[in-house]
Amino acid sequence: MVDKILLSEFLSEGKVIKTKHYNSNNWVNNRVFSFNSDSIEIDIGLEKDYIENIIMIGDTMRCKYTTDNFEYTMSGWVSKIKLDHPQSITIKIHEIEKFSNNRKSNRHDVYLCTIIKKNKYDETGVFTIVVNLSNTGVAFVVKEDLEKQLNEEGTLKKGDKYFFELYTTSHEKVCFEGVIKGQSPSDKGNKYGVEITHIDKENRNIFEEYINKLEKKDKEFYNKQDSFWSKHSKYNK
Repeated sequence: MVDKILLSEFLSEGKVIKTKHYNSNNWVNNRVFSFNSDSIEIDIGLEKDYIENIIMIGDTMRCKYTTDNFEYTMSGWVSKIKLDHPQSITIKIHEIEKFSNNRKSNRHDVYLCTIIKKNKYDETGVFTIVVNLSNTGVAFVVKEDLEKQLNEEGTLKKGDKYFFELYTTSHEKVCFEGVIKGQSPSDKGNKYGVEITHIDKENRNIFEEYINKLEKKDKEFYNKQDSFWSKHSKYNK
């Protein structure tokens, strides 16, 4: 029997986790306000993204927290919404999973349109969504019925090489070659991890500039939340 994973094993007040409303494609950074020792509830800051999605009691939520060695993913539902300042929501957790963190560099959650081709000279390609990226690789989700256009067997294999056109904006893209490193199921299709094997200088510069923007955005969030936390944490003595 697998031992139950407790929130207290990896969380503490003030830590930052990522959360996603079931009706949204965006992962949101949130500061943990508090959580129960019996591993069923956590409190996180109420973000604009959730207000725009008309969050309600009972809505399904996904959460994740990453350390140097492990990634924890959590599933739950909204059990309480607090609108008085400081605003927060409470998520009742019903499932926690733990995975080894084998990533070579820090990954950023994104939602970017991408075309995958068999090679750079192929005139046709398959539409996918890149859901996270780093300096060394990306992860993308593809509909199962579209995979046959890339592999006759109907599924992409570890070690397969493809050409990627990743759109960072509607008018700017990054082109690179990559190799499939792994596969996992996803709500919207199959999710694949890719290691970048070749990218020219021009595309590398565009790619790194985009990642720098993501890192700057994260840093601004942490600075803002640190200031808020120092003023409002009920755990400060």
